[in-house]
Amino acid sequence: MNWKVPLTDVTVGEEEIQAATNVLRSGWLTQGERVAAFESAFAEALGVRHAVAVTNGTAALHLAYAVAGLGPEDEFIVPALTFAATMNAGIYLGARPVLADCASEDDLTISVEDVVRKITPKTRVIVPMAYGGFCPDLARLRDLARDLGIVLIEDAAHAPLARLDGRAVGSFGLAGCFSFFGNKNMTTGEGGLIVTDDEAVAGRLGRLRSHGMSSVAWDRHAKHAAGYDISALGYNYRLDEMRAAVGLEQLKKLPEATRRRSDAAALLRVGIERLGIEGLSVPFTHPRGESVHHIFAILLPEGTDRFHFRRELAADGVQTSMHYPLLHRFAYSREIFARGGSEGLPVAESIENRLVTLPMGPHLDRDKIDLVVKSVGRVLSDA
Repeated sequence: MNWKVPLTDVTVGEEEIQAATNVLRSGWLTQGERVAAFESAFAEALGVRHAVAVTNGTAALHLAYAVAGLGPEDEFIVPALTFAATMNAGIYLGARPVLADCASEDDLTISVEDVVRKITPKTRVIVPMAYGGFCPDLARLRDLARDLGIVLIEDAAHAPLARLDGRAVGSFGLAGCFSFFGNKNMTTGEGGLIVTDDEAVAGRLGRLRSHGMSSVAWDRHAKHAAGYDISALGYNYRLDEMRAAVGLEQLKKLPEATRRRSDAAALLRVGIERLGIEGLSVPFTHPRGESVHHIFAILLPEGTDRFHFRRELAADGVQTSMHYPLLHRFAYSREIFARGGSEGLPVAESIENRLVTLPMGPHLDRDKIDLVVKSVGRVLSDA
């Protein structure tokens, strides 16, 4: 369908095309100098010591959980409202997921109070996720994890350049995990990255992404190493040079793209709120820190037919989505949670059928925003 207002838009320009072309002409395509440059640039942008680029955000979570020591018989606490990868990466390691509720209908990030309720002697890792680019209560979660000897791993897939208390989202725990999938605030098509201030953790992550090898092919090509050893069971999670080159260009554009997202989100919020429709709300009226507005979620009035609402917006040319089905609702995960781990989610379960994601991104101009607001008003006023 030719959307008048697409949900998101890939903002790739000639700079990215030229950067990828230069790699193809260079004769070296796998992990090499550009991956290292991308890692250095991303670490500098966030103010952290180390960044390790990998194939995708799921691989980033998988490696971070592995380095945290997550394994069979362990539990890890994740938000009920997140993408499946946050949970799946821990299941890969044999661990048992435990779901935590949203903080409130206005704050859709993980509830610290519910995390506290769900900690057991088996809890190894807590994983807050910056839903929509908004900051969870990371300082409290960091202190809680530290006091109890639990590892904090951040799922920061929605939040490159988001900040809280003067620190970058992703820098509060042992590691922070980012995704550069095609719909993210910055993209490499596929790709991910892990940040950490721990040198030993960074070293282990770097080895695990490449079969546990002590050196990679580029090291030997550049004569930095003559051979290699394998010190641990690793994975093939390397990022290639083309994606790293694209990532470098995208990172340069990210501050301006973030500013445009913020401006669009502010206009869209004002427009939706001015409709004055009872029961319609836009979460995060008082957000923590500096959001980067990855998605724009609204809560429909109770009893609204969400399918009808989305179908009518589509008829107006406005693309919508829903972020996300709760993790325990999927066919494959019902068996996992049959043994427990999905109890006590009153906020998440009360909003799950009301959540709709409206278009968001630097591609939104006033005309597109006006069309979205007008379409929302029309459909809900007729309901």
